[in-house]
Amino acid sequence: MVPIFKRWLLRASIILSVVGPGIISGTADNDAGGITTYSIVGAHYGYQMLWLLPLVGLVLWLTQDMGARLGLVTGKGLAALIRENFSIRLTVIVIILTGISNWMNIVAEFAGVASVAHLYHFPKTLLVAIAAAAISFVVIKGNFQIVQRVFLTSSVLYLAYVIAGLKANPDWAAVVKGSFIPHFSLEHGFLFTAIALVGTTVTAWGQFFIQSYYVDKGVKDADIKLMRWDITAGTLWTIVVAFFIVVATASTLYPKGIQINDAAQAAAALEPFAGYLAKHLFAWGLLNASLLGAGVVTIATSYLITEAFGWEGKVDLGLRESPAFYKLFLFFIITAGLFVLIPSIPLVPTIVFSQALNAMVLPLLFICMMVLLNRKDIMGTKTNSRLNNVLVLAAIFLVSALNISYCYALVSQFLKIL
Repeated sequence: MVPIFKRWLLRASIILSVVGPGIISGTADNDAGGITTYSIVGAHYGYQMLWLLPLVGLVLWLTQDMGARLGLVTGKGLAALIRENFSIRLTVIVIILTGISNWMNIVAEFAGVASVAHLYHFPKTLLVAIAAAAISFVVIKGNFQIVQRVFLTSSVLYLAYVIAGLKANPDWAAVVKGSFIPHFSLEHGFLFTAIALVGTTVTAWGQFFIQSYYVDKGVKDADIKLMRWDITAGTLWTIVVAFFIVVATASTLYPKGIQINDAAQAAAALEPFAGYLAKHLFAWGLLNASLLGAGVVTIATSYLITEAFGWEGKVDLGLRESPAFYKLFLFFIITAGLFVLIPSIPLVPTIVFSQALNAMVLPLLFICMMVLLNRKDIMGTKTNSRLNNVLVLAAIFLVSALNISYCYALVSQFLKIL
């Protein structure tokens, strides 16, 4: 009995030494902007776009697998590999575009915190300050294991959206139909929202985070199988949460023709139809997602810049051993939090602009990753297979086409306003 227990304990310790980055990175993609997008999808179009979610999951899994394998085999983050293997000009372009886009994503997370404060008639300044202080304290004072446990706990708390979706009493026959029978329209609003649905999950910051986080955790290339289980679990949980957010708003707001602009409005609108608890589950879920997103995206941005300049940057080193990493972390947290507090700042255009920048950098980023993954001097015997290349190229083409369409929709909308 004791030897069996020891074997199970050993297996558990091996699994725990690998899992975490895939689940955290995937879940954090459902941040304040993602929850807002999924809420709008359900409220404005019902169950019509549910069939897109498996497609989103496939692209997410493929791109996360690319970054994770690069990290496990080379022991380096993505920014460091780009700096070492491509021109300085390309490195600078990637760093600047991704850095600005990431900062605006952090702004979006604090905008989610501010929305929750408004929903509960709580002082916005105070809640944003508490959120910024709490995130900073966990990351700066905690070691790697503590930070990961906090992030994983936050990932579990997304269960609130599953409960909210079930409490909405959905029409399951319509849900199944929307999930398996594609519906598409060339109507501008539908196209714009569908593109946002796909684009909100596949992000530039996610690629930098997952690769550097696996390296920071010390995971080696011998653990690729376990890494893929981690990424698969994260992807599935991401899509399940997104599914129930869409179901919750599609079941309650769409039949009543209620239009919303953000997730906080969705939470308030849910109460008359799904009950008092559903409203609070949705709102608390938004606050949790905003906190997780702010922490993860800020860490990803600190990884990005420290690696690009060849500085030491790890979550586990502490402020004295890795000052640049933590100073950057505090800079992005403080400036994004303060930006949200400026009166009359147009937050929605800011968030939209960040997505446009993300659209510009993603294809370039994926091409760089493809080149690196197919170089034997970098990957050794673990270069991409032909099938993997075909799938990744298809993903790159899909993301590029969707992002070009997204930018076209933005320009068209802007020209209409003029």
